[in-house]
Amino acid sequence: GQVGYDALRVLRSCGDPMPYFTRVLDAFEVAGFLSNDDRRSLLDSELDVDDLVSGWFTGDRTPRDPSRRIARQAAIVVGNALLRSASAMVEPASIWRDWTRIVCPCCGGYPDIALRERGAQRTLVCARCDAQWRTQHQGCLSCRTVDEPTIARITNSELGYDLVMCNGCGRFLKERPRRGIESLIVERALTTELDLAAEHRGLRI
Repeated sequence: GQVGYDALRVLRSCGDPMPYFTRVLDAFEVAGFLSNDDRRSLLDSELDVDDLVSGWFTGDRTPRDPSRRIARQAAIVVGNALLRSASAMVEPASIWRDWTRIVCPCCGGYPDIALRERGAQRTLVCARCDAQWRTQHQGCLSCRTVDEPTIARITNSELGYDLVMCNGCGRFLKERPRRGIESLIVERALTTELDLAAEHRGLRI
């Protein structure tokens, strides 16, 4: 019943995240997420990458400022990669079949994505380390309610996601069918606006 490791301790053990952050910004430029000028501006701005990673870890809201938002996204890629590597060392996913807690069995983070399976099952994806585990519960995972109108959904037909919000406890999930899912890094980049919409309503993962 205990999570696999202390995520904050793992992050702190990995040293200075700045070299990783720089490499991610380089990749963002190649992918067309930001221009060369914007990349250099971010690197010259003396951003505290440790602060950005810590802010993501503790659930800070997504910045409205576009340059600050792209910097945070780069920091998230760094933190996610480090924790994903740690989770890969824990145990095979088969041992989590009886896991019933809302938090990730590896790092203790909350899920941000739910993938609908055939039947009544959903696979939950940890927002921190991408570990996956299953649940039969169809309503809010935090307060376990299934009653309308406590659970509300906003459907984005372009992305194929539902934004599932619980008005009772203030948590949200992004939910979609498992079929056709891309890399989780890509999925999260595509659904940033859904996160902002939820946070604008005062909700949290």
